Amino acid sequence: MKKSNRILLIIVAVCVVTGGSAFGVLVWATWSVYPYEDTYYYNPETPSPIERININCDIGSIQIKYNKTPTDYYAQVDLDIQIKGILVEGKSFQDFFYPVIWQNESTQVISFILDAKASTWLTFSISQRVKVYLTLRTDIIYDINTLASTGSISMDIPDNSILNNTKLSTSTGSISLNAAKDTTFLGNVEISTSTGSVALYAKQVNFSHSLRAFTSTGSLSLNFSKCFIGNNLVGTVSTGSILFNSYNMKYSDDYIWSLKTSTGSIDVNIIQYTEIGSNITGAIQTSTGSIDVYYKDNSANIGAKFTGSTSTGSIDYNSIGFGGFIETGGSTSKTITSNDYSSATNTYTFTLTTSTGSVEVNGESL
Repeated sequence: MKKSNRILLIIVAVCVVTGGSAFGVLVWATWSVYPYEDTYYYNPETPSPIERININCDIGSIQIKYNKTPTDYYAQVDLDIQIKGILVEGKSFQDFFYPVIWQNESTQVISFILDAKASTWLTFSISQRVKVYLTLRTDIIYDINTLASTGSISMDIPDNSILNNTKLSTSTGSISLNAAKDTTFLGNVEISTSTGSVALYAKQVNFSHSLRAFTSTGSLSLNFSKCFIGNNLVGTVSTGSILFNSYNMKYSDDYIWSLKTSTGSIDVNIIQYTEIGSNITGAIQTSTGSIDVYYKDNSANIGAKFTGSTSTGSIDYNSIGFGGFIETGGSTSKTITSNDYSSATNTYTFTLTTSTGSVEVNGESL
């Protein structure tokens, strides 16, 4: 029998035989707080054009940020742990975790791996704070791959940064990616979680390749302002809502949007006061939930068409300002088209599909 299981049996036996007073003595004698901190540095002898970094945590949150003052190291990982509860007295790092793997020499990818020992956490109520901070340099191009089994991931990218492939994923926990002005992604961007919310905020960002965002159970929020897109956009949710905001986007070619959820609503806001540079098509789809679209453009060179269908619900168009759309079809299958769609240089063309729920388009096209 494992040592942790024997301890549990002893505790139960003590409580049964002697009652709560003995348990109170046990709590008083073994309750403690265990703090642990450590720092890991990466400073290559022979730098690479793109530095590849892998962060993998079995438990705990990951926060990625950039240095505010010049540093000699290429990357810094700070580990901050606090564990408290009964039976923590006298424990050490090795009682809760396997040795940290820090591969930072003679390898193409530097890796930080934190793996918890499951049996240690079988004691009574233990609270824990496990945080991993990754600090990067603003003058280095990175290829980032992070995985948190149980915990959140956040990444804040400052102005004028350049990254290659960027992948943020967690099994249970939320993900937030905030890219500031004039950030450039030279590679693919993927953010995903099994259970938790996903949020992307991008302002004047260049996405050179694909952008994909996924969650199985949770909400998905994608927010773009004056961004350049160089490939398709994919946002997928199994159970949860989707919010998509697009303001004055520009594209390098004709691309596809795919926004889908099985159970949940989808809200799409498109404001286009500048030239698109391409024709955008896409599918916005939910099985159970409503679809709401808010659309505005101010140019005869930009047109839009929305083809809605629903099994149970209605499809409605509401005019904004001067309107500029016409409706054709019935209550459960309708096409909403801007007057300048056929003559426009570039267009947005979307199908809006729901099985159980309504479709509503609020629009103005000048």
